[in-house]
Amino acid sequence: MGFFYSPYMSKKIQKAQRRIEEIKKELSRLGQMRPGKLSRQSRKDRNGKEYGSYWKLGYTYKMKVKSEYIPDQLVEMIQRQNEVFRRFRALTEEWVDLALEIGRFETEREKKNLKSEG
Repeated sequence: MGFFYSPYMSKKIQKAQRRIEEIKKELSRLGQMRPGKLSRQSRKDRNGKEYGSYWKLGYTYKMKVKSEYIPDQLVEMIQRQNEVFRRFRALTEEWVDLALEIGRFETEREKKNLKSEG
C-alpha cells in the first residue's frame, strides 16, 4: 500500500515516504539472514597449549544467549548471512527513523488543525 501525497505535505515528508517504499522493496529482496558474531576459537589442553581451532557463532535471541559451532566449510555462507542481517537491521532502523519523522509532522499538523477549530 502506498502513501497519499497531499499538496500540503512538505517535500521532506514526501521524500521520507518514498524512501520507506524503497526500503520495503529492498527488504523483500533480502535473502537468508542470521544474526550474530562469528569468531575463531581454539581449544587448550591442561597445560594451556592450543591444539585445535573451530568457528563459533554467538548471538542473543529472545533474550537468551546462543552459540553454535560452525564447520570451516560453512564459514563463508554464515558470513554472507550475517551481512544480510546487518543490512536488514540498518534498513529497519532507517524505516523507524523516517516513520518517527512523519509521525511528528502529522502530530504537528493535527495540533494546528485543533487550534484553528477551537
